[in-house]
Amino acid sequence: MDPVLSLRGISLSFPRGRRHVVRVLADVSLDLHAGECVSVLAGRSQGKTSLLRVAAGVERPDRGGVMFTGEDVWRLSDRRRSRLLGSQIALVERSAPHLDVPVLTGIALPLLDRYGRSEAYARARSALAHVGASECARQHWGELADSERALVSLAQGIARDPKLLLVDDLAATLGIEEHADVSELLGTLATEREVAVLVCAGDSGPTPNADRVGSLGGGELLLSPAVPAVETNVLEFPGPRRRRVSA
Repeated sequence: MDPVLSLRGISLSFPRGRRHVVRVLADVSLDLHAGECVSVLAGRSQGKTSLLRVAAGVERPDRGGVMFTGEDVWRLSDRRRSRLLGSQIALVERSAPHLDVPVLTGIALPLLDRYGRSEAYARARSALAHVGASECARQHWGELADSERALVSLAQGIARDPKLLLVDDLAATLGIEEHADVSELLGTLATEREVAVLVCAGDSGPTPNADRVGSLGGGELLLSPAVPAVETNVLEFPGPRRRRVSA
């Protein structure tokens, strides 16, 4: 099966001052398939957001290729690339919405042009229900707890049924239990909706629930392979909940 997202030899740098250049990504490669959840851990200012923006076709890398379902996104027209981000690629970030409207309306508004009012609101309700946040529909962003904001942001991301879901450190402000719940939800979204999920998160939180876990530092991405869960008769102390992964 061909990957939904394929990054090949991605390098990205930013100038700092007149003479210095900061290397954010250095020869990063990654294949991500439908139904798979990959979590990348990194410290502050180590390139988490840049990696996601490159994967979304928002930030053009200095070198390397970004392939989405077999197409080089940087050989597409600006209009076509913009359409991908509005339909098949969802970039979910921890930021307040631009309009102070009820949550349901905020999710539905970007869908109106594509689907019409009735289906847009139906999709918004379905997305909220899927993440377990239906009770937030009439609330405004400022009234939500951090955990509710994370769920609402995910609902916004899946409302269009994207093929690729890119999630930027949604659980950074959550407690251990809430962090685990969001991590488990992302794994469930990947398998149930057959969406490829790439999550970037800080490296100081609980172990994420993902098929593969990588680390990003000094511009380099190191990924560990998926390890199947093995049934044993050894009694273990409770730890972070993990999703079973097939070989």
